Amino acid sequence: MSGRVTPVCATWCFFLVASIILFRFHPEYKKELHLDWRSIIKGGQQYRLITNFLCFGGKFDMASMINLFFLCQSGMRIELGRSFRFLLALSLCGTGLLYCDYHRLFYTRHSPWTSHRLILSLICLESWSHPTELTTLPPLPLPPFPCWLLPAMICAQNHFLFGAPWQSMIAPAACSLVCAVILMIYDELSFMVFSRTHIKDPTRLNELLGEHGQPGSRKSNKYVDVDQDMSADWGKNLSNVPIDQVF
Repeated sequence: MSGRVTPVCATWCFFLVASIILFRFHPEYKKELHLDWRSIIKGGQQYRLITNFLCFGGKFDMASMINLFFLCQSGMRIELGRSFRFLLALSLCGTGLLYCDYHRLFYTRHSPWTSHRLILSLICLESWSHPTELTTLPPLPLPPFPCWLLPAMICAQNHFLFGAPWQSMIAPAACSLVCAVILMIYDELSFMVFSRTHIKDPTRLNELLGEHGQPGSRKSNKYVDVDQDMSADWGKNLSNVPIDQVF
């Protein structure tokens, strides 16, 4: 968990839980919100392209609880402080999943609800971003393992514990790889724009990053230029202050 509630993930979780309550008392709304290509193309019900991501569609079981847990864990970590980038990732992965569902790519079987696939894509995206970090897979009592193994472990868990076909993992993983490449390019372009608009002196950028663009010994969050005269005046002023007033 990131330790902080993020707006997009919190809103998404709200709609997922609200849909469970809605379908519990009014199951007839399922046929109005699920993914139906005939209704989208011929009926003009384009809202289904979004609502199918906002609902689980079934009862609130263990699989839904695990999906919510991973949404809070991986999704909020990705979104933390960068909601626009997270919305871009959701749009890219969601568009890719819809394309795979419509054209039956990567062994994709049509599903009326694709929220679980989108959450799997976010998990894969987080795994590609931090491949060497250690993680766990609740509720299985497994020792920590590298993040790059998490998609395969989730695929095995869904297949053996919940009976989901292993082919359902291929499309989310493929979409997350494409999304990871696009986000990498987006991050590079964003940094170039930021460096040109906020860092006017090239030597200052070298001090922050080190030689050849690699992280140097000076950190941007700790490196502060202090004028020597200011430092001397600061020490002079503190020398006349009692120690109990300083601390």
